[in-house]
Amino acid sequence: MGWLSRVMGRPQAVDASPFAAVVAAHARGAGSPPAVRPLLPEPPRGAATAPVFGVRRPLVGSSGAVAAFEFSLPVALQQRLSTRSDPVSLAAYQAALVAAARPVTETSRRALLRVSADVLARPGWAAQVPAHAMLLVDDLARVPDATVDALRRAGSHLGVPDGPPAAAAPADFVLMDAAAVDIDTLMLSAQRWQEMRPRVARLASGLAHVDDVERVLRAGFLLAGGQMDRSAGPLPARALNTAAHRICELLNHLALDHPLSVVSDAVRADVALSYRLLRYANSAAMGLVRGVDTVEQAVMVLGRNELVRWLSAMLMSAADSRQVSQALQENALARGRLLELLAQRQGEPLPSALFSVGVFSMMDVLLQSPLATVLAPLRLSEPAVDALLQRRGPWADYLHLSAALEGDDGARLDAVAARWGGTNPVLDMAAQAWSWASGMASALSAAPSAPAAARPR
Repeated sequence: MGWLSRVMGRPQAVDASPFAAVVAAHARGAGSPPAVRPLLPEPPRGAATAPVFGVRRPLVGSSGAVAAFEFSLPVALQQRLSTRSDPVSLAAYQAALVAAARPVTETSRRALLRVSADVLARPGWAAQVPAHAMLLVDDLARVPDATVDALRRAGSHLGVPDGPPAAAAPADFVLMDAAAVDIDTLMLSAQRWQEMRPRVARLASGLAHVDDVERVLRAGFLLAGGQMDRSAGPLPARALNTAAHRICELLNHLALDHPLSVVSDAVRADVALSYRLLRYANSAAMGLVRGVDTVEQAVMVLGRNELVRWLSAMLMSAADSRQVSQALQENALARGRLLELLAQRQGEPLPSALFSVGVFSMMDVLLQSPLATVLAPLRLSEPAVDALLQRRGPWADYLHLSAALEGDDGARLDAVAARWGGTNPVLDMAAQAWSWASGMASALSAAPSAPAAARPR
């Protein structure tokens, strides 16, 4: 049961479901497990207690914001399932993945999932797929027409893997895997699809760095995902702008434990920053019972930890505009929140410091400047600097874990996640982090720069 525990966590939480019986039989190495229906577990009742299954990765839309999530089975589980012929267990695992993606489909975002044609054709299975799902089917031509029609009527979209356009079944989208080909080959394939099947949307995943994500979006792809924390090459050493320096000064006040009155005075000296702070403090994300009217009140109500979070997000917003800035900011917020949750689980004395480490780890691609240049104005602790610039020291494992979570090496993820209780608790915290980052990003986007009348002349 070791591999199952790493993937699913404590099985007693789902023992009552038919899904648990299938998984348990599969884990014991039993013969063909009994066919059970329904294959889909009940939808999660609440974010705090819902079991998390699978790995999620963000997909960026043409607007430059996170528009969808790609859900996939953990790599170790994919490898295990591929070595044995067990269609019922495969159906159960894919059903669990669909159930895990349901909360995303209930928002304005879509969920991309890989589903076997055999699984999709099982009686009653397709009826459980939530609307707004994007199903990548290995052999779409084998799915009954009635099933295809029912899924599309329910709002789902069906796609095929990349291949010869003329030979592909009628599809709503094609997914091109950049992990299997180089970017130039991918772009040539996209051109062939555009010429022969112009109504089929193009998606790309597994891109090597953020520059490739922007490149395919400019080429007309609907969605693109990959390593968002990497650039194609060395970044030029450009100086930070005035707004970024001012935010760094405020972060240094907090790092040096200066009185909050000093922070209030510094914020109040910047009209635009004051406006953004008041909008953020009064946003729904903060949930204050009574509104605040002054910078001093906002600073006192938020406190040091929340101010560090807000200023870290403001430093990201000081980045030069790039096509995927919104997605980068939400990704950085999710990473920061994940590291903070991991630090809380580990009993770190100052979890908010790990939040900053997570956010700052993506600041080079956001500000398009070397990380050492970005961090130079900040008075960060030695563990933070060592982790960010050298990937060493007591906090380095936090960044190693975030990198493993976003990569495809299942064995490495299992090894690094062991410090926090295994892969499943980490996936649970990652899901919480993305949910929090979405709300945080909305709160920040609701706090634009000060209106013209309020800006200093």
